[in-house]
Amino acid sequence: MDEQLNFAPCGYLVLTKDWEITDMNQTLRDMLGSERAAVNMRDILTVPSKVYFQTYFVPALHIHGRVDELHLTLKGKEGPLPVLMSARERKGLYECALMQMTVREEYENELLVAKRNAEQIQQETDKAYTTLLGLMNEVQQKQEELVELNHRLQTMATTDPLTGLFNRRVFQERLAEQVEKAITEQSVFSVIIFDIDHFKNVNDTYGHNVGDEVLKELAIKIKGLIPIHDSAARIGGEEFAIILKETEQESSSAFAEQLRAYIENSTWHSKPVTVSIGIATYQDGDTAESMYIRADSALYASKRSGRNRVTSF
Repeated sequence: MDEQLNFAPCGYLVLTKDWEITDMNQTLRDMLGSERAAVNMRDILTVPSKVYFQTYFVPALHIHGRVDELHLTLKGKEGPLPVLMSARERKGLYECALMQMTVREEYENELLVAKRNAEQIQQETDKAYTTLLGLMNEVQQKQEELVELNHRLQTMATTDPLTGLFNRRVFQERLAEQVEKAITEQSVFSVIIFDIDHFKNVNDTYGHNVGDEVLKELAIKIKGLIPIHDSAARIGGEEFAIILKETEQESSSAFAEQLRAYIENSTWHSKPVTVSIGIATYQDGDTAESMYIRADSALYASKRSGRNRVTSF
């Protein structure tokens, strides 16, 4: 080997087809840190590079007769030595040039570090996304709970807690709405007010628990009779009201009599009672207050006439 090739700025070696090293320049010996020439190519490779060399380099040379810039790692004097090796077949031997790639190794290490950092960022992102989904689900749950709470509050604000019927405030609002509708649309409707006959005697004789059961059972009977578009409310202790939409006096009187008879004759699980009923049907010039007063006056007329009857004003 001439001196120029011996001290070239890259490693140089010659291999047989059995990968025995027949020649090696001084530059490569210096890179390996050994004055004693290696016998076989596999002697100067790290274990991973041996596998790579056997599975890629050898088949590629056999097929193509050359390999360009194969990345291998040698056993260097200061540890693993990454190199790029190019080889050509000439006269039954393989001439190889090896360029030290310390900079490339550092670059690849940086890439590995960057990859690990990216993976860590991705893991943190996934974790943050999972946390965000959990928070979003929690917010959605809280929103559903809030909707349910608002619904319950609305129910509490509009419903009599004992009977489940509308309360007095809702009755007054709906009565005013029906009066306004009757004025603007020239329509008609009726208001029925009734209370339980001698209800004080029920409470005094059987106790308020029985009285409450009577009120609840009466509410169930009312709900079973009124049309779905009409409104029933408990407006006092034992006093109830029904707004019958688009109902004239004759029809409202017939319904009131049906209600009275049903309450008197139906089967009671608590204590049988009867009711006195008063009716007012909308007339021109009526207000919500005037209709209530007329229906209430009709109710007291029923009571004065012996109770358990219907009176219409």
